[in-house]
Amino acid sequence: MTANERHVKGLDGLRALAVVLVFLAHKAHVEAVDVGKLGVWLFFLISGYLIVGELHRNRLRIEQHTARRDAVLYVFFIKRALRIVPVYYLLLIALTIAHALFYQREVELGLAWHFAFLSNYWIGVVHDRWPGTVSHFWSLAVEQQFYFAAPFALLFSRASRHLAICAAAIGCAALIHLALYLHGASAPLVYAFSPWNFALIALGGAVAIVGARAPVGNGSVSAWWLAAGFASLAAFAVGRADCAACVAQQRAVLPGLLDIGLALSLCAVFVWIVRSQGNALVAALDARPLAYLGTISYGFYLFHNLVPSKLGEDPALYTRLGLPPAADAVVPLVLPLVLQFALAFVLALLSWQLLEKRVLEKKRALQAAIDQWLPVHAEAESARLRA
Repeated sequence: MTANERHVKGLDGLRALAVVLVFLAHKAHVEAVDVGKLGVWLFFLISGYLIVGELHRNRLRIEQHTARRDAVLYVFFIKRALRIVPVYYLLLIALTIAHALFYQREVELGLAWHFAFLSNYWIGVVHDRWPGTVSHFWSLAVEQQFYFAAPFALLFSRASRHLAICAAAIGCAALIHLALYLHGASAPLVYAFSPWNFALIALGGAVAIVGARAPVGNGSVSAWWLAAGFASLAAFAVGRADCAACVAQQRAVLPGLLDIGLALSLCAVFVWIVRSQGNALVAALDARPLAYLGTISYGFYLFHNLVPSKLGEDPALYTRLGLPPAADAVVPLVLPLVLQFALAFVLALLSWQLLEKRVLEKKRALQAAIDQWLPVHAEAESARLRA
């Protein structure tokens, strides 16, 4: 961990909860509330908090002449590439080969779009429907597009303007999100391609920027804030789920307003977590099993939707087991989910241990090489001479 990075308790646990919500949406088909959207939006909040926070702190270092902008840019893109690219592209290459030979040959998977990190555009605009097992790649495209734009927006502007930039991005995204509903945009387009997804990242970034002015751990948000956050989160989630009929109506803006309320409520809960680091609930999020699932959550997210949904479904086996009536109703529902979750976990664990972890260990060496190649003192001396 570098000097400008800081550990925030509970974030790995939040990643674990987010990936479990997405898993339940795709495998358990939870429909009472859109838990998949909550999970993905939670991922966006965490990404914004970490990435915008890092860029904001680096911009402050640039202004203090303790870092070079070109070096910071190189390090940022190298770190993002090491974290995202290797396992993602290996998976896409494997899917391309399998698709050509036997895997879902009758389904248009849009693999070329996924290679270009344009899954959200392909699903929402070109394909205009969900493509099955690779549908979840849209959120990875959103994050990668953000990673391409954010460094130039934040490292080339004064740190004092960063909060205003985030606020402007949130406001513009909200207006476009509502306009999509007013113009009767399709559900996949709104879900995958609306700029409101970027607003969630900007919301997390705004939390980080405000926190940089009042460092995490020096205070806490009252319990009433958490209670109000959860209450409003539940109200907006249920209200959004009950709004299926109005989504079908042309030019209905209510779903968009509920989306915005849902996101702000989720952000309120997130604020409580990052501002209440000494709380027992935050410590529970930092428990080792939950935190470890959060650590390998990227691989879990990549692989979970590719696990066969029929895994564990065996009515003949249930009959042979002679289960009691109560268990006979529960086991056919629970056992497939347990097995599918276990397989996704094993794949993520192998991915982390054999590839991701080893690749990430190269970050420090590469950062040190860049710092040696682009020394800070040379930039500072150049700035002094220009002045």
